[in-house]
Amino acid sequence: MYVGNLDFASDAASVASGLARLLGPALASSARATEVPGWVDRRRADGTPKPRKKRDAGKRNRGFAVLEFPDAALGRDAAAALHGATLDGRALRSSAGVRVRRSDAEDANRADDEVRDRGAPGEEEAAREARRARREHDRRQKRRRKRRDDAALETTLDELLLAHPARVRTREDEDEDEDEDEDGVVARGGGVASSRAAGRSAAPVEMWWDSDEDWRRGWGSLYSRWADEPSAAASASVDWSAVPPSADPARSVRRGGAARGRRKRAQVESFLAILYASAALRSSLRDGDGDGDGDADASSRGDGVGITVVDFGCGTGNLLLPLAALHPSVTFVGVDVNPRSIALLLERAKAARLRNVSAETGLIESYRGPAFDVALALHVCGEGTDAAMLQAQARNAAFVVAPCCVGKLKDGGLRSIEALKRDASANVSDAFEDEDGAAARFSVIHPRSAWMRGRVQRPAYLGLAAAADWSGHDGVRAEEADASLARLPRAAKAAVEADRAASAAEAGFGVRLMKMLARDAGLKNDLIVGFPSGKDPMGERKAVRGPNLHSTNSSS
Repeated sequence: MYVGNLDFASDAASVASGLARLLGPALASSARATEVPGWVDRRRADGTPKPRKKRDAGKRNRGFAVLEFPDAALGRDAAAALHGATLDGRALRSSAGVRVRRSDAEDANRADDEVRDRGAPGEEEAAREARRARREHDRRQKRRRKRRDDAALETTLDELLLAHPARVRTREDEDEDEDEDEDGVVARGGGVASSRAAGRSAAPVEMWWDSDEDWRRGWGSLYSRWADEPSAAASASVDWSAVPPSADPARSVRRGGAARGRRKRAQVESFLAILYASAALRSSLRDGDGDGDGDADASSRGDGVGITVVDFGCGTGNLLLPLAALHPSVTFVGVDVNPRSIALLLERAKAARLRNVSAETGLIESYRGPAFDVALALHVCGEGTDAAMLQAQARNAAFVVAPCCVGKLKDGGLRSIEALKRDASANVSDAFEDEDGAAARFSVIHPRSAWMRGRVQRPAYLGLAAAADWSGHDGVRAEEADASLARLPRAAKAAVEADRAASAAEAGFGVRLMKMLARDAGLKNDLIVGFPSGKDPMGERKAVRGPNLHSTNSSS
């Protein structure tokens, strides 16, 4: 019988003893054998082990065990006893396996059969050599396919970058300025994120993520940079000791430990820096509301009276709750598909005595709640980020989103949350219904923008998204953005986010691509910032330098 969903970090002996305890003395003593396959590290062609991926660190088994019983009835009883039982904090899954029949004669002559199966001397070694040669051939074929696919991806990325409205406008401006100067003509093609695909000198090194010159000349040229990074960081610095413990992600969330708490704090401060620089918490940026003028100083924090912020995919409130604690005059609404997350968020808000927080269980694309001024989305998987941006566009509201898991932009949606989505659709609340009482939904189509749709069809786009969803391998961490193995994934990720940004710009929004302030904010550090009616309060305040992508799409 099979037992799955084991804790990968448990050793075989502890798993076997734990299963025996759950089975009870009678069934445990009936088991002929318990096998817990150990974790197997992959090896290079020379036989040396490959470095483990970060997610595989500490794994000691393969997540399942196999138990052998003398008859089918005992196997079924054992499967029923273990299915749903908890071992090391995980609910086990089990099923009875295959019954094997062996006659007495077969049992008596099994040793002779095994000797005969091995064949003549030397045949076993020849078979092993044949298998080794086949594996090496398969590895060579895989490397060839990888090189071919990388070359195709690089060509696609070069063509996309050169066709981006911001790059086209740059070349047009340069041609106008240097009409007679042949040296000013931009060379087309020649390597992703390379100076040959750029057309202008690279921006000076300013940010931690900006050290590679080819990146700055290429896809990095679409990103905005803080005009004064230390000032931006200082303006968003939070006195976490003044934040209620239940609203502080470092003190109230145990999962992930202290490192995750620090990342969440850094992410909150990165969002705050943008909200303060744009004065989004001081006055509404929707048409006819507020003027957005003024200096980018501490007064930009404002009292936020009348401002409503919706955090889409809010989870348990690691972004929403500290913002609500810091801005008691701003109304915060959380939306998440997971009812357990919403329950935990409300418990934390109650413990922090926050009266400006409400939350609803439901789909982002089905939200029909009150109007809002700002939409936030921190690491909402797959198409959830696009749905949050569309909700903001439908209400002419500003948005700040940090996309996540772009490799999950797949046909058919995310299997891991489909059950939650079905439940949310079946139990949609009044807050998510339109005027006719029907739960309407947005439809998200990829690619998002006319710029990319004209050059990349959906199957190729899904491959681009898969390449962008990279967390490091072969001993190279994804943070090492300048490493050769990180080059294509980094450019692919920028292309996916530029597609989202271009879609909002084509809809008339002022849009900027940015990165989170601190390196320790995590690997998923891209930010897309949008303001209705082409507004650009961050640029007007001279808080950032770089392209407002709306101005480059004005002809769209």
